[in-house]
Amino acid sequence: MSRDFNLIIKNGILVDGTGSAKRVTDIGIRGDKIAYIGNIISHPDSDVIDAAGCIVAPGFIDIHSHSDFFCLVSPKSESKIYDGVTTEICGNCGISAFPLKGQLLENKKKGFSKFGLDINWQTAEDFFTRAKNAKSSINRGFLVGHGNIRACVLGYEDREPDSNELAAMEQELRDAMESGAFGMSSGLVYPPGCYAKTDELITLCKIVREYNGIYATHMRNEGDKLEAALSETINISKESGVNTQVSHIKTWGEKNWWKIDKIESLLENARAKGIKITCDRYPYTASATDLDIILPDWVYEGGNVEEKKRLGDPVCRERIIKEMKQEDLSQEFWGTIMISSVFNKEKRSYEGKTIDQISRTLKIPPLEFVLDLLYEEDCKVSVIFFNMSEENLARILKWDSVMVGSDSSLRSLKGVLNYGKPHPRGYGTFSRVIRKYVNETSILSIEKAIYKMTGFPAQTLGLKDRGILKDGHFADITIFDQETIAEQATFTSPHNYSTGIKNVLVNGKLTIKNGKHESITNGAILKK
Repeated sequence: MSRDFNLIIKNGILVDGTGSAKRVTDIGIRGDKIAYIGNIISHPDSDVIDAAGCIVAPGFIDIHSHSDFFCLVSPKSESKIYDGVTTEICGNCGISAFPLKGQLLENKKKGFSKFGLDINWQTAEDFFTRAKNAKSSINRGFLVGHGNIRACVLGYEDREPDSNELAAMEQELRDAMESGAFGMSSGLVYPPGCYAKTDELITLCKIVREYNGIYATHMRNEGDKLEAALSETINISKESGVNTQVSHIKTWGEKNWWKIDKIESLLENARAKGIKITCDRYPYTASATDLDIILPDWVYEGGNVEEKKRLGDPVCRERIIKEMKQEDLSQEFWGTIMISSVFNKEKRSYEGKTIDQISRTLKIPPLEFVLDLLYEEDCKVSVIFFNMSEENLARILKWDSVMVGSDSSLRSLKGVLNYGKPHPRGYGTFSRVIRKYVNETSILSIEKAIYKMTGFPAQTLGLKDRGILKDGHFADITIFDQETIAEQATFTSPHNYSTGIKNVLVNGKLTIKNGKHESITNGAILKK
């Protein structure tokens, strides 16, 4: 067939995102859409990419991302697009860019000022306008954070909302959903989400269900109380009818690795009863979050200012130490926690080192060092926990209900986003899945892996014209050499882009060409 296309991809090995068997064929692109898939005779007016020997797949969809604010800082979205990602879903773990009011707004203004970001919005609608005007190399959709909603109405108080406050929370949620959010996320280990009772979440999830959105949850516990937390999540889904996404499903801590059978059984039984529940996971055995997550929940109440006061109060500090010592935190435990970034330059030498290493050098007990550091850094310390099972990870990635997500914001080799020792998943999640779990261990076929990165998340989100290579769908396409694709980011040297990805198209525009960013910003803000 000979047609007038803007761009023709010739001779590629098509993996279409549905799980169907790969095949060699051509793709014709006109404007921002796929116009034809099949044998194409090149037209003299058409640009041509010879993809012989390469996989031609839908652009990867990062269903669990945290680029809510950084997308305004780095329009080129380098770490994501060099990893083949053309769409990311932000606003996970109860933390989103909207709504922003009161103390939450002030916290965000202070926290992101060092990146040169002026936070001049409060509502979802205003944020969407700002994000659209900022332009980006990739597409983005957003969830609204339950933590944001709660903080806007209740602040950081550990109590249940009264009827008026619950109505205000419901209105904040409706405003976000009507502005185009894909659903609501929760972070039930972080303040103020950790103070929410199950009934509050069910009430809000019923509203999410009304809009046919999803509920993505960082559950209340992923270790010692994992079964109870997953049971709560299943109950929320059952009672509200909402489609639920379990964020970064895992068995946290070696003493909990054996629970893999239990959580698989709980998920299978829930789905057998018609409860719609899926999961996402990153392909690493280390997690990353804030250091103060290890503190008792009561320490957070009132927000960062009050948290710091408690850390500096001798009576509160003694109580923290007493309660945490009951957790039997061994020297081995402190050796599994690596500091990835600090707020103040004076402590940068700690980045890339474990708490055990630093406390030994300073000759002070690890817990005392942690409390001192959090106090001195205004509670802004990011860490990486090395505490998961590779065997369990491989098993989880094989589950039919699990798709791939990075659980990371974008980063860059240049400018203000090249800081600290971040988790390498921000650079290499999708390349690593193919390199390690398709090519090396054969846990997944290439068709299954691509499905988990494209068609499956698109289906979960209700993206009807993305995630699959099909006539009439948007031309978000990633072309890579399956033999050479690999993540280059490591825990000791994380700031490295993935290799082996040859070309990436976003809405029909060739954005990565022969492995180089063309500085094209053709991404769209996606709305439900």
